[in-house]
Amino acid sequence: MKESSKVRIFVATHKPGKVRHDEVYTPIHVGRAISKYKEEMAEMLGDDTGDNISEKNPFYSEMTAHYWIWKNVKDVEYVGLCHYRRLFGVEITEKNIDRLMKGYDVMMVTPDYKLDSVYSCFARFVSGEDLTILSQVVRKLYPQYYPTLVRLCDGVKFYPFNMFICKKELYDKYAEWMFSILFECEKYIRTSPYSNAKRTIGYLAEMITQVFFIHSELEIKTVPYCKVEDGRTIIVKPTFLGLLRMRTHEFLLGTLFANKLARDSKAKFENLAILNGLKNDGIVIV
Repeated sequence: MKESSKVRIFVATHKPGKVRHDEVYTPIHVGRAISKYKEEMAEMLGDDTGDNISEKNPFYSEMTAHYWIWKNVKDVEYVGLCHYRRLFGVEITEKNIDRLMKGYDVMMVTPDYKLDSVYSCFARFVSGEDLTILSQVVRKLYPQYYPTLVRLCDGVKFYPFNMFICKKELYDKYAEWMFSILFECEKYIRTSPYSNAKRTIGYLAEMITQVFFIHSELEIKTVPYCKVEDGRTIIVKPTFLGLLRMRTHEFLLGTLFANKLARDSKAKFENLAILNGLKNDGIVIV
């Protein structure tokens, strides 16, 4: 990696394989501190150097790369993260990054539209207790963000994958905000022994990344993303009919039924049965 550059996009990967590597994209081995592939991936940059939380990767997923970038990458104007299976669907170079970002604060991938709500989507991956802990931690540390969290969880529009690009100065502000929340949540969350369920912190981070950018009223540029499968790169773009369906769905849930939805997520976050259950478990967030 060059000592200084205009833009660096890190590609999080956890296993050996072909990963994009060029003047802009730099692979980073996440979870190297505990990886069984240390020797096979020894030539790749790892997230276990400098100030790092590499050993937390089973719980934090790609967020260990975000932490490493925050603490260890300095001489760069724009910085971003994607995945070995998912790349940004536009060509990004040091020459065109200013043009691509003109008028925008952050670049994210085209939003997904959920069939019910963002809250309901994430409730399939993490427990109601975990979501309540997250909401209570946000209210404790950043109370001004809580209404935004509720509003976005009520909605159907969601920016996925913890993939984005922005100026390093903004990235550092995001990371300071994000990790203060995640570290506080970690104090209270009871981790499941199942490998996929261990990734609770990573799921919570993906859920609230958009909260930071939207609450701050930043201009978001959206681009398609590319899936990398079997050596092929496939750009993922919604079809016209798909976009029409999603926009209609967003209007119906986000506008016509907005009041009902607004009561719904707030009630779930503040469910007395869950709060009392957490209290009985010795978990009180004040």
